[in-house]
Amino acid sequence: MAKDGPTEIYMIKKSADGFIVSFRLGTDQGITPGMDLVVLNEDGFQVGNVTVLSSTEKESEALVAGESGIKLGCRVSLPAAARGV
Repeated sequence: MAKDGPTEIYMIKKSADGFIVSFRLGTDQGITPGMDLVVLNEDGFQVGNVTVLSSTEKESEALVAGESGIKLGCRVSLPAAARGV
């Protein structure tokens, strides 16, 4: 995995505000609460966005508001501009 992702969503939990997803990007990669990240499907197409709720050095949890195509196996990544692309 590259320093700044993308990395696979490994857990999805239902919440009152939508869904909470967990993935292995954290403060070591510059992830901070409040950041908006993109979610890519298995083919690399953007299928949604998430907002980071909490982060440790290696992992984060983020909120998926409302309905979306986000599921296990999708990948979370920094937006292209943040990756320097």
